[in-house]
Amino acid sequence: MVSVHLNSLPVITYDKWFSLFTLFLLAGILLVIYPVTASTTSLHIVELAMDGKTTLSSKDVDVAWMETNLPVYGDGVTHYYHQGPVFIDNPDPAKEESLRWNSLEDTNVKEKDMGAVKGTAVKDLVDLVGGMEPGDTVTLRARDGFTKTFAYRNIYQPTDRQGPMVITWYREGEGYVPNFTTGMRLVFFADTSSNPWGIHAFGNWDWHESADPQYFYYYVQGGERYPTTTGLSVQQVSEIIIHKNSASPTTGQPTPTTIPLPPITIVVALLLLTVTGVGMKVFRRGEES
Repeated sequence: MVSVHLNSLPVITYDKWFSLFTLFLLAGILLVIYPVTASTTSLHIVELAMDGKTTLSSKDVDVAWMETNLPVYGDGVTHYYHQGPVFIDNPDPAKEESLRWNSLEDTNVKEKDMGAVKGTAVKDLVDLVGGMEPGDTVTLRARDGFTKTFAYRNIYQPTDRQGPMVITWYREGEGYVPNFTTGMRLVFFADTSSNPWGIHAFGNWDWHESADPQYFYYYVQGGERYPTTTGLSVQQVSEIIIHKNSASPTTGQPTPTTIPLPPITIVVALLLLTVTGVGMKVFRRGEES
């Protein structure tokens, strides 16, 4: 039997306990007010001049306004799918690339169900601030700072196999944002023509045939690049930025897959580290007393 001496236990005074309690309480409040997975419920749409700084036009809209005043895409019953990476290797680089693009669209598709969603087309939203012209690009920015940029033709002249680009704000089973936690989310409403199941699937090869190479998205792992369309599905979209006659993203560079942490996540993490540090100091002082 192990004996415990009371004088060997840490001494925690009231003021030390109060400090610790206050820090933990503050961390809890921040997590409640600013949940890491909080969805977005409104959009800031802005048109920028060629200098990338001057605002030509802007508008703020929320979900209720969009649903009432703009065409609604999706019926909340029909499911839409994207395609994840196809992890296939081959000693022949050309063959390997072809296999990973998966023109048959039969791998890692049904696993990437975007749900039965409803939303508003990106085209209708950018038209609210003057629209786009050939050569313009549009950037979707998430609340955590993650961005994806798209060309004019993918917004205004999508192929059937790509389908309209839709900012979704409703998902069956979750309802409207903010209950739809990954919304507002970009989903491509592709047709049913290019997959073996006849479902609305936006496959990797669909994007290959619909976009210029500088807009391809790759999941990067161990130096290997795997095409995927799930990476195009920006979550928690908060801003739409139209760039007038702007240069396209650098060709040939894989899109980073690291998503920056939301500022509130960083704050909470630092706060928890501080709490841990304070706790350790308190117990050490107790041990020394």
